[in-house]
Amino acid sequence: MVQVPEIQLKKVSAADAFEDVLDLATRARDYVILEVGHAPDTEYIRQFFEETPPGLSRDCLSHFCVMLGEEIAGIICIADGYELPGDWWLGLVLLDPAYRGRGYGKQALDLIKEVAAAEGKTALKLAVLDANIRAKMFWAREGFDLHRLAPATPDSDGHDRLVLRYTLNTRGEQHETDR
Repeated sequence: MVQVPEIQLKKVSAADAFEDVLDLATRARDYVILEVGHAPDTEYIRQFFEETPPGLSRDCLSHFCVMLGEEIAGIICIADGYELPGDWWLGLVLLDPAYRGRGYGKQALDLIKEVAAAEGKTALKLAVLDANIRAKMFWAREGFDLHRLAPATPDSDGHDRLVLRYTLNTRGEQHETDR
Protein backbone atom coordinates (compact mmCIF):
# COMPACT_ATOMS: atom_id res chain seq x y z
CA MET A 1 0.00 0.00 0.00
CA VAL A 2 1.29 3.44 -0.93
CA GLN A 3 1.46 5.96 1.90
CA VAL A 4 -0.20 9.30 1.04
CA PRO A 5 1.39 12.36 2.70
CA GLU A 6 -1.07 14.17 4.94
CA ILE A 7 -2.76 17.32 3.78
CA GLN A 8 -3.98 20.29 5.79
CA LEU A 9 -6.77 22.77 5.25
CA LYS A 10 -5.60 26.38 5.45
CA LYS A 11 -8.29 29.04 5.84
CA VAL A 12 -7.72 31.83 3.31
CA SER A 13 -9.28 35.07 2.09
CA ALA A 14 -9.25 36.89 -1.22
CA ALA A 15 -6.86 39.45 0.30
CA ASP A 16 -4.19 36.87 1.07
CA ALA A 17 -4.72 34.16 -1.55
CA PHE A 18 -6.43 35.55 -4.69
CA GLU A 19 -3.45 34.94 -7.01
CA ASP A 20 -2.73 31.51 -5.50
CA VAL A 21 -6.36 30.45 -5.97
CA LEU A 22 -6.30 31.74 -9.57
CA ASP A 23 -3.12 29.70 -10.16
CA LEU A 24 -4.78 26.55 -8.76
CA ALA A 25 -7.92 27.12 -10.84
CA THR A 26 -5.73 27.58 -13.92
CA ARG A 27 -4.05 24.23 -13.24
CA ALA A 28 -7.53 22.69 -12.79
CA ARG A 29 -8.96 24.45 -15.84
CA ASP A 30 -10.45 21.18 -17.14
CA TYR A 31 -13.17 21.45 -14.50
CA VAL A 32 -13.60 25.21 -14.83
CA ILE A 33 -14.08 24.88 -18.59
CA LEU A 34 -16.63 22.10 -18.02
CA GLU A 35 -18.50 24.28 -15.50
CA VAL A 36 -18.40 27.75 -17.09
CA GLY A 37 -17.24 27.14 -20.67
CA HIS A 38 -13.96 29.06 -20.48
CA ALA A 39 -10.63 29.04 -18.66
CA PRO A 40 -10.62 30.55 -15.17
CA ASP A 41 -10.18 34.29 -14.94
CA THR A 42 -10.27 36.91 -12.21
CA GLU A 43 -14.09 37.05 -12.35
CA TYR A 44 -14.28 33.30 -11.66
CA ILE A 45 -12.04 33.73 -8.60
CA ARG A 46 -13.98 36.80 -7.43
CA GLN A 47 -17.14 34.68 -7.56
CA PHE A 48 -15.39 31.88 -5.63
CA PHE A 49 -14.67 34.31 -2.79
CA GLU A 50 -17.83 36.43 -2.90
CA GLU A 51 -20.89 34.64 -4.29
CA THR A 52 -23.27 33.25 -1.72
CA PRO A 53 -26.20 30.88 -1.92
CA PRO A 54 -29.65 32.53 -1.93
CA GLY A 55 -30.60 34.09 1.38
CA LEU A 56 -27.12 34.05 2.94
CA SER A 57 -24.52 36.77 3.44
CA ARG A 58 -20.78 36.58 2.79
CA ASP A 59 -20.03 35.95 6.44
CA CYS A 60 -21.43 32.42 6.01
CA LEU A 61 -18.56 31.58 3.61
CA SER A 62 -15.28 29.89 4.51
CA HIS A 63 -12.51 29.36 1.97
CA PHE A 64 -9.68 26.89 2.28
CA CYS A 65 -6.60 25.86 0.40
CA VAL A 66 -5.83 22.16 0.51
CA MET A 67 -2.14 22.20 1.43
CA LEU A 68 0.40 19.48 0.79
CA GLY A 69 3.38 20.91 2.61
CA GLU A 70 3.82 24.38 1.11
CA GLU A 71 2.04 23.50 -2.14
CA ILE A 72 -1.62 24.23 -2.84
CA ALA A 73 -3.22 21.00 -4.06
CA GLY A 74 -6.81 22.27 -4.06
CA ILE A 75 -9.38 24.82 -2.97
CA ILE A 76 -12.66 24.51 -1.10
CA CYS A 77 -15.53 26.92 -0.43
CA ILE A 78 -18.05 26.13 2.30
CA ALA A 79 -21.34 27.95 2.93
CA ASP A 80 -22.57 27.49 6.49
CA GLY A 81 -26.33 27.16 6.89
CA TYR A 82 -27.52 26.62 3.33
CA GLU A 83 -30.32 24.90 2.95
CA LEU A 84 -30.77 24.24 6.67
CA PRO A 85 -28.99 25.74 9.71
CA GLY A 86 -27.12 22.47 10.40
CA ASP A 87 -25.87 22.07 6.83
CA TRP A 88 -22.49 22.82 5.36
CA TRP A 89 -22.80 23.36 1.62
CA LEU A 90 -19.62 22.49 -0.28
CA GLY A 91 -19.80 25.16 -2.97
CA LEU A 92 -16.60 24.11 -4.70
CA VAL A 93 -14.07 21.37 -4.07
CA LEU A 94 -11.39 21.64 -6.74
CA LEU A 95 -8.16 19.65 -6.85
CA ASP A 96 -5.17 20.17 -9.09
CA PRO A 97 -5.25 17.33 -11.68
CA ALA A 98 -1.77 16.29 -10.50
CA TYR A 99 -3.31 15.32 -7.14
CA ARG A 100 -6.52 13.66 -8.28
CA GLY A 101 -6.91 9.92 -7.83
CA ARG A 102 -4.17 9.80 -5.20
CA GLY A 103 -6.22 9.98 -1.98
CA TYR A 104 -5.96 13.73 -1.36
CA GLY A 105 -9.62 14.41 -2.11
CA LYS A 106 -10.64 11.78 0.43
CA GLN A 107 -8.24 13.24 3.00
CA ALA A 108 -9.64 16.74 2.47
CA LEU A 109 -13.19 15.43 2.75
CA ASP A 110 -12.34 13.56 5.96
CA LEU A 111 -10.99 16.80 7.45
CA ILE A 112 -14.14 18.66 6.40
CA LYS A 113 -16.31 15.97 8.01
CA GLU A 114 -14.28 16.16 11.22
CA VAL A 115 -14.49 19.95 11.49
CA ALA A 116 -18.19 20.02 10.54
CA ALA A 117 -19.08 17.43 13.17
CA ALA A 118 -17.00 19.25 15.81
CA GLU A 119 -19.01 22.40 15.02
CA GLY A 120 -22.28 20.48 15.45
CA LYS A 121 -23.22 20.33 11.78
CA THR A 122 -25.60 17.56 10.79
CA ALA A 123 -25.09 17.29 7.02
CA LEU A 124 -22.78 18.07 4.15
CA LYS A 125 -24.42 18.91 0.82
CA LEU A 126 -23.16 19.78 -2.62
CA ALA A 127 -24.27 20.00 -6.22
CA VAL A 128 -22.25 18.00 -8.74
CA LEU A 129 -22.48 18.56 -12.47
CA ASP A 130 -24.29 15.63 -14.06
CA ALA A 131 -21.64 15.72 -16.82
CA ASN A 132 -18.81 15.28 -14.29
CA ILE A 133 -18.73 11.48 -14.20
CA ARG A 134 -15.52 11.18 -12.21
CA ALA A 135 -16.79 13.53 -9.48
CA LYS A 136 -20.11 11.68 -9.25
CA MET A 137 -18.21 8.42 -8.73
CA PHE A 138 -16.00 10.02 -6.04
CA TRP A 139 -18.92 11.44 -4.04
CA ALA A 140 -20.87 8.15 -4.28
CA ARG A 141 -17.80 6.20 -3.12
CA GLU A 142 -17.53 8.59 -0.15
CA GLY A 143 -21.10 7.87 0.97
CA PHE A 144 -23.00 10.85 -0.47
CA ASP A 145 -26.55 10.03 -1.53
CA LEU A 146 -28.88 11.73 -3.97
CA HIS A 147 -30.82 14.45 -2.14
CA ARG A 148 -32.58 15.94 -5.15
CA LEU A 149 -32.18 16.78 -8.82
CA ALA A 150 -31.45 20.33 -9.93
CA PRO A 151 -32.16 20.42 -13.67
CA ALA A 152 -30.90 23.26 -15.82
CA THR A 153 -33.34 26.11 -16.32
CA PRO A 154 -33.51 28.80 -19.01
CA ASP A 155 -31.83 31.22 -16.58
CA SER A 156 -29.07 28.84 -15.44
CA ASP A 157 -25.70 27.91 -16.91
CA GLY A 158 -27.22 24.98 -18.81
CA HIS A 159 -25.94 22.24 -16.48
CA ASP A 160 -28.10 19.62 -14.84
CA ARG A 161 -26.87 18.98 -11.31
CA LEU A 162 -27.33 16.31 -8.69
CA VAL A 163 -27.62 17.64 -5.15
CA LEU A 164 -25.94 15.12 -2.87
CA ARG A 165 -26.13 14.77 0.91
CA TYR A 166 -23.99 13.15 3.59
CA THR A 167 -25.46 12.89 7.10
CA LEU A 168 -23.04 13.48 9.97
CA ASN A 169 -23.25 12.42 13.57
CA THR A 170 -21.34 14.17 16.35
CA ARG A 171 -18.21 12.10 15.64
CA GLY A 172 -18.09 13.09 11.96
CA GLU A 173 -19.12 9.67 10.73
CA GLN A 174 -22.14 8.78 8.67
CA HIS A 175 -25.13 7.61 10.71
CA GLU A 176 -25.57 3.85 10.57
CA THR A 177 -29.11 4.29 9.25
CA ASP A 178 -27.78 6.27 6.29
CA ARG A 179 -25.38 3.60 5.04
